[in-house]
Amino acid sequence: MKLNSSKGVFSDINITPLVDVMLVLLVIFMVTTPMLVKGIKVNLPKTHSGSTNITKKDLIVSVDDQGRIYLNKQQTDLDGLKKAFENNHGNEVIIEADKAIEYGLVVKIIDIAKQSGIEKVGLATTNKSNKT
Repeated sequence: MKLNSSKGVFSDINITPLVDVMLVLLVIFMVTTPMLVKGIKVNLPKTHSGSTNITKKDLIVSVDDQGRIYLNKQQTDLDGLKKAFENNHGNEVIIEADKAIEYGLVVKIIDIAKQSGIEKVGLATTNKSNKT
């Protein structure tokens, strides 16, 4: 603090520590954010039409390019899918399958869903732009 005889007490705010703290917080958020967003990387086929409205109660089955099956982001197998489908037979199933996987695997998943009593099965796609 400086004492100014004509105006009284004069004080400055040093913002250097504030900037240091903000930069540290920025780095922490930049490092941790990619770890929080864990999704299954799936390269969906493109279509001109088709849109999927996903609700929280829908079961999302993802199949990556290696043929690994995930149910709501938890890795499982066909038997695990069957058990989950039987416990949630009133819900809709959305299948997000990579376009590079074998068609037969998607058919097996649809068949398991239908046998388990699930009436609505949707296939997720991405929207193709009209500039083709």
